[in-house]
Amino acid sequence: MFIVVPAKVETLMDRHPWSNYAIMATIILVSIAIFIGAVPEALIDLLVLDRGLTPGILGHVLIHGGIFHLAGNMVFLWVFGNAICANTTDRIYIGLFLGVTLGAALCHIIIDGNPAIGASGATNGIVGITLAMYPLNRVHMAGIFFIRPFSFGTRVWHLALIYFALDLFGVISSGVGIAYWAHLGGVITGLGLGLMGLKFRLLGVTSYDNKTLLEFLGGERSEVEEEEEEDEVLTEAVRPQAPTYTFTPPPETRPAVPVPPVPKK
Repeated sequence: MFIVVPAKVETLMDRHPWSNYAIMATIILVSIAIFIGAVPEALIDLLVLDRGLTPGILGHVLIHGGIFHLAGNMVFLWVFGNAICANTTDRIYIGLFLGVTLGAALCHIIIDGNPAIGASGATNGIVGITLAMYPLNRVHMAGIFFIRPFSFGTRVWHLALIYFALDLFGVISSGVGIAYWAHLGGVITGLGLGLMGLKFRLLGVTSYDNKTLLEFLGGERSEVEEEEEEDEVLTEAVRPQAPTYTFTPPPETRPAVPVPPVPKK
């Protein structure tokens, strides 16, 4: 048995990511209710992602094919969603989550078109936003090989590139049973939303973080750098100036030279 999953993104959190907690709780409760048969079949059918503008275009994130499908998506949403949500507002994060959900769904409907369920496309979108915000930050990974646990660290962009390559391989190899186009649509949508969020200061990073992807692409200065420069200018303005003294050397004096007496005639 071989399993490896992300465990934590290295970043500081300005606040509790309450909206991500709420999204996760909603997905988990609805999925478990479906598992135990507490949700009518007619309602489940409405939540399935299918062609057409049905409730399933957003509601598909609430349905999962099994406990492992649910657990895998929630791990990703916990690790990457918390890192984003803690450095923006709850309203903005909910808007971002709905945006990546919609982007993943539209990509799947247009290119694939088969019925789909699960929050995998949305969670890939969250990974895309994380790539825009924290490309060089480290991600702690945890796994198990047979019965032996292990852990290691990697960069966010390394991990995102690997996941993107695996999904692209799934598309090329015509893999069935997984909505690869939803994954690709989600991560591309998330990357775009993340860059726009950074550009318009809807998303932010802390002084602990490395450069954002926007800074690498366009030379944008981060809000943290601008605040540090403003603090430095303000410090210089209020710093007391040391008094200056001028030294005036005393006038040069020459020793008196005795004048010899004038002889009398």
